[in-house]
Amino acid sequence: MSDREQRDELRRFLKDRRARVGPADVGLQAAGRRRVRGLRREEVASLAGIGVSWYTALESGDAEGVSEATVRSVADALLLSESERNYLLSLTGHAEAPIPSYESSALLNETMRALSFPAYIITATWDILDCNAAFRRVWDIAENEAVPFNAVERLFMHPSARKMHGTHFIANVSPVVAMIRSAIGRRPHLATLQRVSAQIVTDSELRELWAAYEIADPLVPNTCTIDSPIGTFTYEAITLADPGSTTSALVVQVPNQSSRERLAIAMAR
Repeated sequence: MSDREQRDELRRFLKDRRARVGPADVGLQAAGRRRVRGLRREEVASLAGIGVSWYTALESGDAEGVSEATVRSVADALLLSESERNYLLSLTGHAEAPIPSYESSALLNETMRALSFPAYIITATWDILDCNAAFRRVWDIAENEAVPFNAVERLFMHPSARKMHGTHFIANVSPVVAMIRSAIGRRPHLATLQRVSAQIVTDSELRELWAAYEIADPLVPNTCTIDSPIGTFTYEAITLADPGSTTSALVVQVPNQSSRERLAIAMAR
């Protein structure tokens, strides 16, 4: 996104979230006929403890000179979730996310490969640096398919990925679309995410998810059901404790009991 696009996104995001909050949600009396859905600008400003002109400028996309404390007050007034709050901070320049260079250690790689459950090492931009044999088996990743590869790009653009999810595809990718929304706001110049978002808006089913305008932080645990003989897995993202680490997380996909048994049979072949 260019600076203009980022300003447009800030304006669009604040207007959308203001429209989602009713007066009763924040303890206000809905007196008289309201011409707008949700809160009025002056109500948000009052709840945030700032001037109307400050909030109006912010909702117009002008974040210059707006402090982080002010942005957090606006987030409180709009009842934003933690993911939405982080997104707003990014859009207003208070949580810039530089794009680091990534590499994982030999010890981490060997630990991941030794796990019997599907596991992979992933960056904050969804690049899978390495994965184990169980992950390849469950997700139908050929032995000659090279790593690293981008997980969201494969999910939305690889011919076999959508088929793997079967009838669960939309449910499974809903949180992923919300994560992509968030990531584009935080790292607007990533070409991979731009390609994926362009693909999403051309798909009739996915377009509705995109239009829902949900925001989520990356690597949140979730349950995923895939259309394969192996079954259901819960994602567990283990963020590395070392604050200097450039690797985002080791992700382990923990199968339920029946899936665990099917996985063991599949891996023994």
